Amino acid sequence: MSDLIPTTEVAADQRPLIEAFRENGSKSFQDAPDVATARANYEKSSAANGLTPDGVLSVRDVAVGSDDSRFLVRVYDNRSSKQPSDGVIVFFHGGGWVIGSLDTHDPVCRRLATLTGLPVVAVDYRLGPEHRFPVGHEDCVRAIEWIRDTAAENGWDANRIATIGDSAGGGLANVIAFEPRMLVDGTTVKCQVPLYPMLNVDSESPGWEQLADGFPLSAKTLRWFIDNYIEGGCGGDGGSLPEHGARGELAKDYRVSPLLLAREAAAGRADKQLLRQPPALIQSLGLDPLGHEAVEYAALLAQGGTHVELVHWPHHAHGLYTSAGKIASGEAFLERSAEFIKRFI
Repeated sequence: MSDLIPTTEVAADQRPLIEAFRENGSKSFQDAPDVATARANYEKSSAANGLTPDGVLSVRDVAVGSDDSRFLVRVYDNRSSKQPSDGVIVFFHGGGWVIGSLDTHDPVCRRLATLTGLPVVAVDYRLGPEHRFPVGHEDCVRAIEWIRDTAAENGWDANRIATIGDSAGGGLANVIAFEPRMLVDGTTVKCQVPLYPMLNVDSESPGWEQLADGFPLSAKTLRWFIDNYIEGGCGGDGGSLPEHGARGELAKDYRVSPLLLAREAAAGRADKQLLRQPPALIQSLGLDPLGHEAVEYAALLAQGGTHVELVHWPHHAHGLYTSAGKIASGEAFLERSAEFIKRFI
C-alpha cells in the first residue's frame, strides 16, 4: 500500500472536507454495517454538502416500466414555452450502481436545467445488490425509450439528447451514447459528459493502489461497489489488500468496462468505428482511483476520431458534485458542462 497522501496535496476548496473525513476515522460506504445504512449516509452527506437547490418551473416524478420492473425518472423543466425541437439532457447519478438516488443529485440536475434552459431527465435506475447487473443498465435503456415515446407530449426532440453523469453515472452516460446494446432506435445522442467516470471494473489501474486510503472513494470502496452490483464481483470481500481477487466474467462486459472495448478497438480486435463516439467532455481527477482510466479512455477516443475535451484536475478527489455546495470547483465545472452541452446538442 502506498503512503497516505497528505492533505496539503488536496486542492484548497476540497481540503476541509478531506480533513474532516480523516478526523472522523476515514470511514466510507464499505464500512457501514449494511447497504441501507451506506445509502442513508450518502443521502445525508449530499444534503449537507450539496448546492442550494435552484428554483425550476416544473419538477415531476414519473414511473417507467411495468409493476415488477418499475423505476422513476424525474423531469426538470425550466422552459416557459416548449418547442418540439428542444434537446433533452439525461442525467445518471453516481454511487457505484449501489447507492445514490434522485435526491442525492437533485441540486445538480436543477442547476443543469437553469444553466442550459433545457429539460433534464434524471434516471432512478434500480441498484445492487437487490438488482444486479445488467438490471440498472437496462433501466437506463428503458428511460431513453420513454424519452423517445413521450417526446411529442413533452415538447422535446429525442434525436437531440445529451448524456451526463458522475462516477458510475459517468460510465452510464458514456455507454448510453455508443454501446450497441444500449442504443435506442429513434434517438440520437449528440454529446456526452462523463464526469470522473467509472470505465473499467475488470482490472485495477495504478490509481487504485495510490488511493488505497484517506479519501471517501478508495480502492476498497470500489471493490465493495463491484461486489454489490456485479455477480462474481472482485472474488472476495471487496476490501482485501494487496490481494485483489479475480474478477467475475461479467466484469468484462463492455457495458460496465467500456475501456476494455476501446482498447480492443484501438488494437484492431474490435470495430474501430466504436471509437468514433458523440463529442465528449471528460473530467478526470488526480486524487481519484478512477483518474488514470479516464485519461486513457479520452486518449483512445481522440485517437479514434472522437471530438474529446479532457479536463484533468490533479489536486481534486472524487465527489465534487454531491459536495458542490462546499467545493466551488464542482459548481464551476457544472457551468463548463452546461456550455459544452449547449454547444453540441
